[in-house]
Amino acid sequence: SSRVTSMAINQPVSNEELGGRKMHTSVSGLVDTAVDTDEEAIDICKQFLSYLPPNNTEAPPVAPVPAGSDDAVKNIMDIVPEARQKVYNMRDVVTAIADKDSVFEMKPRYGKPIFTALTRLNGHTVGFLCSNPMFKGGAADPDACNKATSFLCFCDSFNIPIVMLVDVPGFLIGVDGERKGAPGRIINWMNALSLCTVPKISIVLRKSYGQAYLNMGGNKNSDEMALWPSADLGFMDPHTGVNVVYGVTKESAPEKFDEYVEELSRDAKPWELAAMYEAHDVIDPRDTRKSLTDTLEIHRSRMTNGVG
Repeated sequence: SSRVTSMAINQPVSNEELGGRKMHTSVSGLVDTAVDTDEEAIDICKQFLSYLPPNNTEAPPVAPVPAGSDDAVKNIMDIVPEARQKVYNMRDVVTAIADKDSVFEMKPRYGKPIFTALTRLNGHTVGFLCSNPMFKGGAADPDACNKATSFLCFCDSFNIPIVMLVDVPGFLIGVDGERKGAPGRIINWMNALSLCTVPKISIVLRKSYGQAYLNMGGNKNSDEMALWPSADLGFMDPHTGVNVVYGVTKESAPEKFDEYVEELSRDAKPWELAAMYEAHDVIDPRDTRKSLTDTLEIHRSRMTNGVG
């Protein structure tokens, strides 16, 4: 109880602070979501179970595709600004791509730089694991790493294919991250990704830098990888990278700086990556839903009865 804990740590603490909804939906991440009534809890459990198979040896159920599910993706370029520094909510992108009204977000209050949701694509259950620029620029902190790892393990346990939508500047690094074991969290995520037996599809919308490029399915860490024309795949933002690689700043050598930025930017273009076969395709953003549906259909067929 909170009284026992208060005595043990010699400071006052309430039941709510110790084990309330805020603590476990936002801080510990042990609780997926919180609702106000028993009825809502039952409804949300029903909705959650509708995405899952009866057990881990079967494929998830297939639902009818709601009318109008192909419409929202036509306006997807209005959601994602081309300028790298402008933010948007990745939830809106997933909503535009998935079957209508099928997005069921997991752990919405925890590890917010990563967005995780169960959805349907063409009636089939799919797990979306995405960076979300709306929070900390999409740079995953240790909590977001935990969220990604647990979601990968969950999807793999119930034969749910994984789609990664990528717009990531890297990991959130620094002293605080080190205190919370960030390197270990990043490695756990990579281990989970490499051990997943379900299909993994990665699509880079804008930036994908550094180690986070690998954690989000780059460098053969996914079965298929596609790029939007706006994709930028370097080790970091070219304006910062010039200083790291060449030791040049905008102030110290303006002409050289612009030349080097252009050089680093050129190497990070989607066409270069596709030419090296680092990615399989460069797609029109408006074709993202169809591309995913077609690709998942192919990969689903390699699974026995839909199960890996």
